[in-house]
Amino acid sequence: MISTKVTVTTTATLIVPAGDKYRTVYVHNGGGSTIYVGGASVTTATGFHLGNNESQDFVVPTNEKLYAVVNSSTNDIIVLTPDLD
Repeated sequence: MISTKVTVTTTATLIVPAGDKYRTVYVHNGGGSTIYVGGASVTTATGFHLGNNESQDFVVPTNEKLYAVVNSSTNDIIVLTPDLD
C-alpha cells in the first residue's frame, strides 16, 4: 500500500489519479473539517460526506479519478492506495 497526505482545498482537488487497474482506496479525514469526495465536478452539495476522524473505502474503476473538496480553507487527508506496479 502507498500512503499519501493530500491537502484538499475549496476547489476539486485530485486525491486519487487514474490507474490502469480496478482498485479499492482508503481515505481518512483527520484534518478537522468535513470533506466531500466525488468526481472532477465534486462540490460540497454533491460530494460524499466524510466528517472529521472518519474513514471510508472507495472502489475506483479503471481509468477513473477521485477528487475531494472542503467548504473553506484547507484540510489534510490521508489516502491509502494499493501498490499495483
